[in-house]
Amino acid sequence: MINNEFKNKLFEAAAANDISDIELFFLSSKSDSVSVYKANVENFESSSKSGIGVRGLYNGVMGYYYSEIVEDKDIPNIIDSIKQNAGIIDSSDEEFIFGGSKSYAKVNVYNEELNSYSVDDKISAAIEMEKIALEYDPRIKSVSSSVVASGESEVYISNSKGLELSEKSNYLMAYVELIAEKNGSTKEKGEIWIGNKPSDLDVVKVAKNAADKAISALGGSSVPSGIKNVIMQNEVFAEILGCFASSFYAESVQKGFSLLKGKIGEKIAADIVTISDDPLLEDGRSTTAFDSEGVATYNKTVVENGVLTTYLYNLKSAHKDGVESTGNGFKSSYKGTVNTSATNFYIKGGNVDISTLKKKLNNGLIINDIAGLHSGANVITGDFSLAASGFLVEKGEIIRPVEQITIASNFFELLQNIEEIGNDLYFTSYGMGSPSVLVKDINVSGE
Repeated sequence: MINNEFKNKLFEAAAANDISDIELFFLSSKSDSVSVYKANVENFESSSKSGIGVRGLYNGVMGYYYSEIVEDKDIPNIIDSIKQNAGIIDSSDEEFIFGGSKSYAKVNVYNEELNSYSVDDKISAAIEMEKIALEYDPRIKSVSSSVVASGESEVYISNSKGLELSEKSNYLMAYVELIAEKNGSTKEKGEIWIGNKPSDLDVVKVAKNAADKAISALGGSSVPSGIKNVIMQNEVFAEILGCFASSFYAESVQKGFSLLKGKIGEKIAADIVTISDDPLLEDGRSTTAFDSEGVATYNKTVVENGVLTTYLYNLKSAHKDGVESTGNGFKSSYKGTVNTSATNFYIKGGNVDISTLKKKLNNGLIINDIAGLHSGANVITGDFSLAASGFLVEKGEIIRPVEQITIASNFFELLQNIEEIGNDLYFTSYGMGSPSVLVKDINVSGE
């Protein structure tokens, strides 16, 4: 953590050198990870890192400085770097040091219980997860990875306008990847769990879910090409939503990198589709009370009953549109500038279970795995073509596994073609969420 004496000296030096506003951003993180193989510890990693990013307005232009370690003697160099950096930056975009929001929500993102979850606890959990997976079914031939990790981070923001904020968060993660084999067919699948309550970690469930994924995919084959109705399982559609989330960022719209320009108030999805960005979501992957600019976060509906209601803004993009920031200005580390990022960004779940979805699908495909998302998708146009696998469904029942197919569509058409939404909301490790969805008219290339 930055001490007040250093901060005060830095701010005083900035004022004495005609830096009108200055901000200090501190970020620290540490993590421990245990990987086991055949009931023995294969790898143990422990890491910690921290650093500060300082930015200041000099002659109306923002200058920057970054360092892992700072001391009082570094203050003159920080001031000189900001002034020199501001002198060479060529940008017409106005940047801001934010004075603070009226109030900030209280979020529970740090669990003290996790502090007593030891390395030995992680080793035991990883060994048990591996053992359960191997004993679950004779078709499980090996566990290639069984990992349990934990970590915590702390962010601190203070500026010359009186803003001072801090937040600590921590997490626990379990991951298993395994290989199933039968009659020459081999499948490798994995399952991940993330939370911050050790009591919520169910290694039996994690192991069995991974095993079921691999076993159910054995013996798959292709299907005839054509336009088909499909159920995109929650994990798959959450990944697709994450790929195209930047289309909802105001800075993408302003730069011409989104087809949603000028679409506020217009219908862009089916009536049953509502998309939220909720940074205050309990137990969310990206829950936080403020963004990297110190703006208070809040739950916002981005698409309501198919209608686009807002873009996601940071301070700079909000100023361009003459609106307030939505609290979506984030840094990926203490280095670099602020960009836009969604938090817990998800499609609201429906009331239909997967069994009912299959009956409504009647004949079609369930897609439960995709590959090549970032190489096979155009985030500007929304077009994508992806290798996929899943199951063939006839008369509402799964007939057999399917592989060696490609699905192609357009993300914005996909949103409009959603006919039913499941109740199985799922979040990726980075906060993108979706239930399973029934979508019509997907181009499938197979046999």
